[in-house]
Amino acid sequence: MEINPSNISFGEGGAMEMRAMRDEVKKAKQKKREKGRSSAFCHEEEDSREIESWEYPDEISVESSVVSSLTGVRAPPSAKNSSGNEGKSNMLIQDKDTEHGGNNVSDPDTSLVESEGENSNLILSSPSENPKSKRANWKTLAKPWCKIEKRHRAIFSGMLVLVIITIIGITIVASHNISRDFAPQGDTHNNAKTTLTPREQTLMDLFKTVSPKGLDTKNSAQYLAREWIIHSDLLKLTPSETISRNRVLQRYILAVFYYSTGGSRTWKHNNWLEGDECSNMVWTGISCNDDNTIRAIAFDNAGLQGTLPYEIGALTMLENILIKNHPLLSGPIPTGLGNLQFLGQLGLYNNALTGEIPGDLYLATTLNYINFQNNELEGELAIQIDQMRNLERLILFNNRFSGKVPIRQLARTGIKFLGLSDNQFTGSIPEQISNLHLLEYLYMDNNEFTGSIPPNLGRLSSMVSLNLDNNRFTSSIPNEIGRMEHLEYASLQGNNLTGPIPSDFASLSRLRVINLGSNALSGELPHFPHDSNLTQLHVFQNELQGTIPASLEHLTGLEVLFLSSNNFEGSIEALLSGLKGNLEGLYLSDNKLTGSIPSSLCNVVHLKALFLDTNKFTGTLPPCLDSLLNVRQMFVFSNRLTGTLPDSLGRIKRLSQLGLENNKFQGKIPESICAKKDVVIDVWADCGGHNPGVQCSCCSTCCPSSSCNLVT
Repeated sequence: MEINPSNISFGEGGAMEMRAMRDEVKKAKQKKREKGRSSAFCHEEEDSREIESWEYPDEISVESSVVSSLTGVRAPPSAKNSSGNEGKSNMLIQDKDTEHGGNNVSDPDTSLVESEGENSNLILSSPSENPKSKRANWKTLAKPWCKIEKRHRAIFSGMLVLVIITIIGITIVASHNISRDFAPQGDTHNNAKTTLTPREQTLMDLFKTVSPKGLDTKNSAQYLAREWIIHSDLLKLTPSETISRNRVLQRYILAVFYYSTGGSRTWKHNNWLEGDECSNMVWTGISCNDDNTIRAIAFDNAGLQGTLPYEIGALTMLENILIKNHPLLSGPIPTGLGNLQFLGQLGLYNNALTGEIPGDLYLATTLNYINFQNNELEGELAIQIDQMRNLERLILFNNRFSGKVPIRQLARTGIKFLGLSDNQFTGSIPEQISNLHLLEYLYMDNNEFTGSIPPNLGRLSSMVSLNLDNNRFTSSIPNEIGRMEHLEYASLQGNNLTGPIPSDFASLSRLRVINLGSNALSGELPHFPHDSNLTQLHVFQNELQGTIPASLEHLTGLEVLFLSSNNFEGSIEALLSGLKGNLEGLYLSDNKLTGSIPSSLCNVVHLKALFLDTNKFTGTLPPCLDSLLNVRQMFVFSNRLTGTLPDSLGRIKRLSQLGLENNKFQGKIPESICAKKDVVIDVWADCGGHNPGVQCSCCSTCCPSSSCNLVT
């Protein structure tokens, strides 16, 4: 019996029953799909066949049974159409959304049965996409995995989990290390929250007490330090009954210092931002008191760059700050250091600091040592320096300081060492300098001081070292300098001093170095006592005259005798007969010395530099010169020397410069000189012109020639 759906009639109750049955069919199919999806990924082959068996044939049988139950007639598995051909019922699942004119694809659902005439088959509409093709695609992708045995799949899965855990761990460690130098960016955190937590608010209020600016400036040292303390510091400090505000501030200030001076980007050694700063592993460059407060900060050539933060002025227990040899450390000296009640030493030298000395620094009454040498500081010394009653050493070498030196105010301090060299100070030395009664070292060289040297300077009986080189001092050297009984070093070179050298000055028994070169001093050299400790005597480029005093031959400790460019006369035989000990440099050039070069010269065996040029020496060179094994420079040019050159010249092992020109030597330069291989010798001789007096195969310069500047 053939069933024609168009002839089936449903009453109102029948239609409701049919819809209910349709819902049941839908739920049954959905459960099967979920079961199939959860188990089909890697089932055995028979499971796959079972999935295929219910996807389509079961759906047809279910729909047919529903229709049969509603009509009371069982639908046959097949029926003949009007043409007598056997046909199968075609099943189409129609999208229920499409029924209502929608375009969205949703779960398939059966629709009303449609009729195409008397012999039409039962037809259900379906979506355009075949779900079976999706199933086939998933199965194709899963085949390589499903071919692996279950136990191997378990091992591989475990290894994969282990790799993922390892990657996560490495990421966490790397994030912790990065957070030491770059605190977590708080923009997202702050934007997402309109208010700070109580802890964050407490810390921010605390930080503002020492950092009035920079806390909210992204990537500033203050900002990075704040973010590290709040979010990354493992100690998680917060002011409480057991943790003081100063304890938290100390850690914050050190973090600001760290970020402001380069941190791990530039520091050569670094364990900062790890653990407690004063624990057994004390942070590099600091030392602590017994109560874990910072006592000292010291960095020497440690790679610091950037600027010094003003927050360090809030480390209230600091006693010493020593930061030196950092050419990329610039910016001003931090303000606030004058508030440190225990600060005793402040050394910020060999850096690139700029600006003036902060005014509040003069309030640091406990400071006894200040060293700012070799920076780019400028400005004047303030008269408030008289408040630094404990100041003993003030070292400002090689900066750009200018103005007058407040000598009167310095007299109210305990100054012992005043180093002002290589600046632009002006003015004269006032008479009140004698009030610096504790002064031992005075360095005022290479400035623009003018006027005369005051006689009261001689009242500084504690003076050990005095340097007034290269200024514009005039008049004579005061006799009162001879009262400085402790004076060991005296240098007045490069001024416009006139008159004689005071005899009392030369009689100071503790004097080791006298440098009066490049002035306009006149008269004769004074006599020096037998017990003199003089090691260096420099009086070059003056207008001194007379003979070289015989008393110099008793100065057995003399190492350098520099008398060049004066008007000294006479022989040097007596001088050389006594100078046998430690003499290393003998400079007698450009005088009016006469006589021969005595063979006693060969006894000065420690000699390294011999300058006898531009005098009126006669005779020959002594043949014993090879005993001067340490001589590196020998200049006898522009004299009246004659004869042949001794072979002993070639046996001076360290000889590197030899000046023989503008004399009357004859013959050849010894082959022993030209054959030297271990030292390259620069030889000048009279081997030039049309009728050379000397033949030389290795001379660097032959005179006369355009390369020679002859001195007659």
